[in-house]
Amino acid sequence: MNTRKGEPQERAGSMAVWCVANGDVSNTKMETHFNFWRIAGDRDFKGRPESPPRDFLEIGLLLKNPSPVQRINIYLPANVERQAIQDAGVQLAHTSVAQGIFNEKLQCVTTPAPARIELKNGETLFCRVHKFIEESGNLDSSHLSLEKFSDGTLLSVEKAAIESVSHEIRPDEQIYFRLRVYLPSGKSSPFIHVITPLDRRFQSGFEEIEYIDFRFNELRTLPPQVENKIRAEETHGKVNISLVAFLTAFPVHSELSASSIQWHKNRLLEHDPWNDYVPSGIPGGMVVYHWKKEAKDGNGVADFSSFVKLHTRRSDRRILLSYLVVAFLFGLLGNLAASGISSWFSGESTAKADQIKNTTLLNNN
Repeated sequence: MNTRKGEPQERAGSMAVWCVANGDVSNTKMETHFNFWRIAGDRDFKGRPESPPRDFLEIGLLLKNPSPVQRINIYLPANVERQAIQDAGVQLAHTSVAQGIFNEKLQCVTTPAPARIELKNGETLFCRVHKFIEESGNLDSSHLSLEKFSDGTLLSVEKAAIESVSHEIRPDEQIYFRLRVYLPSGKSSPFIHVITPLDRRFQSGFEEIEYIDFRFNELRTLPPQVENKIRAEETHGKVNISLVAFLTAFPVHSELSASSIQWHKNRLLEHDPWNDYVPSGIPGGMVVYHWKKEAKDGNGVADFSSFVKLHTRRSDRRILLSYLVVAFLFGLLGNLAASGISSWFSGESTAKADQIKNTTLLNNN
């Protein structure tokens, strides 16, 4: 497809999450949480020296009655390398972070072996958070496998990880996994697309359009290979998704101008504790919007999609300098063109005057 300069390349694609189970899954349910952090949307924010701003997606999986589950698969419609994936679950050892994510009054207890974090609401266990094993700075493949699959990436939370965090857990209790995935930027980004006006060089400031296109388990935009794999692996039991929650955080100077569905709530993001939660830190002001879809009639959530359109005013020293240079060059070219035209007309007038003079002299002679 040919794309004009200033327009994004369309990369509409759905991500997917499903379980491979063996046994009775009637009491097994899963919540999926997706947080898209648009950190790179503020071009004035430089981050920390060792960690520049980068957009990332966090995936949270809250599983109740995990015993029948052999594996949890996550399909991402983008090429992601292993070093771009981190364990965000370890951050839930901080009470302020755990309470901010789950909006519950929680206490955090870290257990070294097996490595996990227990979140308790009083004497009641809210959930157990898995701590992934690391090897050479990356998450170990025995707990999280990765393969390139159908123009995207397939992540799998393996049985070893599920068994580790669910050791001696009761059927009515929950386990939780949380992964942070740093996404490709620019036209390769699977979720954020930017449209920059073609005449931006002729303005001291301009409106840039950004839109977030998030799709989950949407069959018409899933690759056929992924759809076939889901059907084959759910043969022995399909784990219903009871809730899909999608949250996006973006700089406050970006204005939300359209949303395909009504948001559940929104707020200004607190600088503390989230500035330490994000490796690069966060800009001085960020806004959070939250959407969710809950299962009805016990059938589970089949799919979810959210389209968010943002308007961002871009104006800084670099843009202003570029505008002044272009304005100066146009002014210079205009003056040169005016001088050239004036000289041409002056030359024509002189030539005509000389011609008339010569004609008059000839007639007098």
